[in-house]
Amino acid sequence: METEIACQVIDPNDVTLPLKDGEMLVSDIIELGPHGTTFHQPVTVQMQYNNTSLGGDRELAVWGEDSVAVSVDHFSIFAVINQPKQDQFTVPTEGFKLTSSTQPAVQISFPEQTVTTPTDVTIQVQEIPKTAVDEIKAKDESFHKLVGTSPIVNVETVSDAEVQFHKPVTVRVPHPQHYMDVQHEGPTKLRVMSCEEGTEEWMDVTDNITISSVTEEFVEFEVSHFTRWIVVVVTDIYDDPEELGPIPLNLCRWLQHRAVQFILMQREDNMKQVVIECKPAEDAETEHADLMQKGYDGPLPSDKVTIFEGQKVEICLLGNVSIAPSCTQQHITFHSQKLNRLHMQVESHDGSDGTGTVAFLAMPRVKVRKEKDTKAKIRNMRKKLEKLGHSSDAEVLQPKELCALPIYVPCESARKTSKGVTGGATFKDVGKYFFFIKENVSTDWKDLAFHLGFADPDIRNIEGKQANPDDKSRCMDMLREWQKRGGNSATKEVLTEALSKAGLQRVVDGLSRPQQKEAKK
Repeated sequence: METEIACQVIDPNDVTLPLKDGEMLVSDIIELGPHGTTFHQPVTVQMQYNNTSLGGDRELAVWGEDSVAVSVDHFSIFAVINQPKQDQFTVPTEGFKLTSSTQPAVQISFPEQTVTTPTDVTIQVQEIPKTAVDEIKAKDESFHKLVGTSPIVNVETVSDAEVQFHKPVTVRVPHPQHYMDVQHEGPTKLRVMSCEEGTEEWMDVTDNITISSVTEEFVEFEVSHFTRWIVVVVTDIYDDPEELGPIPLNLCRWLQHRAVQFILMQREDNMKQVVIECKPAEDAETEHADLMQKGYDGPLPSDKVTIFEGQKVEICLLGNVSIAPSCTQQHITFHSQKLNRLHMQVESHDGSDGTGTVAFLAMPRVKVRKEKDTKAKIRNMRKKLEKLGHSSDAEVLQPKELCALPIYVPCESARKTSKGVTGGATFKDVGKYFFFIKENVSTDWKDLAFHLGFADPDIRNIEGKQANPDDKSRCMDMLREWQKRGGNSATKEVLTEALSKAGLQRVVDGLSRPQQKEAKK
């Protein structure tokens, strides 16, 4: 009996990946179906991923260059997620010493009979660059008493069950001043801080633990359970332990945030068609310069703002403009290793030209928590709100406005008529390129459709056809529709120009190779 298998690439804007701190999406999101199908033998799924930005302190796939292979027993949605490197050990009852593979100065020592049964634990070390300390001190005067920190050390059990230590466990971290190579004259305080899993509340626990050793290179302290720790050195002025809490919290946010800019583009021949891109700040200026060279005269990129990896950004229109009812998607989900692009159709009001702004709102972040961690989060949040005198409906989950861009939409967009292009592939010949294009374009077919002149309702109509179960068939349907509409104007030159504008130069380069082979014949 044969089973028909469906495979499609999902737009990252259509799915929410609950990323933990430090994780990032580095592949396409693949859906294999039909869902519920189980296998009698393991099936291998192999996926390509982007490893260009991965350093030695991040997990590297070891199955192959630029690809990951994994055995699965059912169909589902698959993606490759990169995370800070994690070491896993089994702690025997006889005792054990864990050493981080990324930061050997970090060690966890379990005395004999600390645990009654062999226990699997993981350790992650999150490095903190000195630039992080310098930047938060420069931005907020309340942090100017901070001298330096150790890396953040996170130790967890693999199972959900809580582990009871029968003897204190010793944690060793590099001394903050040695770790950051900081020289400081004057008295200082060394404080140990911890943060329970599922919360963002860092507490000064120095007075509740035993600091067993302090040298120029290391600090050792004893703990009674797994959690996250950081050691900070501050000038001898801090008196209230609660003043220290914002320090590691701001460092964590500095590590997880990405500086981005938003770019707004409108079609010249139909300004109701809008494309919005969210790009890392270091790439946005280059992108805008390239657009200017091609004659783009739209607004400058937005101010630089910071958002989390995997954060959803809602798009809102203000003024005499609104998003067309046909647009069901009004958000971008940011992934630094992916193209973050949204197509929208907008319209003006009251039969007049529309002027307004496009506002970008950061939505509350989705976090991954175990059930016990969720309860701890709720408990800690209640305590914090009671202490501050806030009601339980405090605006802790409200969207935050990031920035805005101006937009102008004429009441009637003047459409340019397509002019015939001479010297290129004819209407009849251009179809021979479609197979290669649909095999290589993937989810970017919508971008190509936009630059070929398709309106948003047309794109959504193609996407919704039952005859188009995946992106390749949708791309082919769109290309054939473009060929039918364009007639003699549907040439290879028009097609390659649209591919280039859609950021698909690799496909354009691929189109030239078959021609070279034919020329040799």
